[in-house]
Amino acid sequence: GDAAGSGDEVPKTMGGNTSPTVVVQSSAPAEMEAADVARMLWVQRDLFKTEMHALIRCGEGQPRFRLAYMPIRNRGEILRLILEEARVPYEVEIIGFENWKGGLKTTTPHGKLPVLRDFDGKGNDLGQEGAITRYLAEQVGLAGDTAAERAHVDSLYCLWFATLRNLGVSHDGEHFSVAALREGGTEGSAAMRQGGTETSERGGEMKAERGGEMKAGDATRYQDMFRQNTLGRLERSLSALRFFEETLRTTRTGFLVRDSPTYVDLGLFYVLFELAEDDNCPEFAERYDLPELGKFLAAMQERPQILDYLQSPRRMPRYQRDASGSSLYTFWPGKYSPDLSV
Repeated sequence: GDAAGSGDEVPKTMGGNTSPTVVVQSSAPAEMEAADVARMLWVQRDLFKTEMHALIRCGEGQPRFRLAYMPIRNRGEILRLILEEARVPYEVEIIGFENWKGGLKTTTPHGKLPVLRDFDGKGNDLGQEGAITRYLAEQVGLAGDTAAERAHVDSLYCLWFATLRNLGVSHDGEHFSVAALREGGTEGSAAMRQGGTETSERGGEMKAERGGEMKAGDATRYQDMFRQNTLGRLERSLSALRFFEETLRTTRTGFLVRDSPTYVDLGLFYVLFELAEDDNCPEFAERYDLPELGKFLAAMQERPQILDYLQSPRRMPRYQRDASGSSLYTFWPGKYSPDLSV
């Protein structure tokens, strides 16, 4: 979709104690401090107006990996969380959209981001989020300890990608929608109308009996859902969350597969973190009766290495969405991510 402009001109420089001139066509990224990059992004405000090609270092010691992505969370967030959870030093090559149009798109194997630069030590770059996710997780020990465990993790990752990530198309879509969860059972709302408006027969009966809005337990089980269905976005979202709720209840370890995180736990975490933002649905666990997911989110965000990342300027900002969940691509404040332009 089109970005909603902030109305501000995009500066080539930031005065005072901020960052230096950014050259849009630069082929080599300029090393910058994460705090300077963060301030620049909040002045530019609109993803489609960002002008930077910067490199920030994360962690202590010689970087093991270089990840290239635009200055947003999205497809890069699970990748960065893998590296942060493992406490692996790495670099982030931040590519502003103007720089992407200006020639950096041609430096990637598929013309898409994210990309893992020189992943094989032979000068080749690795494209595609899923491939990078599995590769990094394998490299840092977050993919599983045995072939069976790795397959189990991969299976849940595939389901996470199909549901909570809407097959990679969007973080708010017909299979999972923060907007629909925020609005709840208002079936005539804008968020509910996209992707169908009907709820399942049993879910509707249970909701009517209780006299309140639908809970996760009222939603059709994901395993019982047919690919072609007339379910609304709210029920599809609750079905997906119900699956992960029940998985956590089954493992009894606080994680989806084993007694410590794997990469699918990190994917689930950042989706729930966004869902729980104050302007979304901070009370989702109580509102929809998802206690295991609530405990999971609370525990994950208190892991020292994860909390350090969440509170640091090296994490990219959120962007704004309209009432239906559609992306506006203007940077937006959130938990641990204040508006640095004020």
